[in-house]
Amino acid sequence: MKRMMTRVLMAATLCAAPLGMAQAQVQAQQAAPAQPYYTLDTKIADIFADPNARDVFGAFFRKRGEAAGQPEASPEEQANIAQVIKNFTPRQLATFPQANLDEEGLKTLGEALAKVPAPAATATPAPAAN
Repeated sequence: MKRMMTRVLMAATLCAAPLGMAQAQVQAQQAAPAQPYYTLDTKIADIFADPNARDVFGAFFRKRGEAAGQPEASPEEQANIAQVIKNFTPRQLATFPQANLDEEGLKTLGEALAKVPAPAATATPAPAAN
């Protein structure tokens, strides 16, 4: 009887250990802050690929341009600029004086981009039936 009780206790302990470890893992994940999907080190091409992130990025620079008294660029100029800067990150872009992006602006842009959720996974369309 004593042996059976010992086996039952050992089995219960072994079963409870993974649960305790799993619970600790879940608590650690909940306690750790979520890493933003978009940061100042994300390539601008990747930011432009997501309409939500592109809108945040564009609105940020429109406001900065307005505050500096700069006229809004034409769509052609915007397309040319996008082509030139797409392989840079916002942090790299800030090294160019033309970007009008100081430390405070860089911080504000980083905070705005961090609020943009990761893009939803796009479903692959089903092949057309013949």
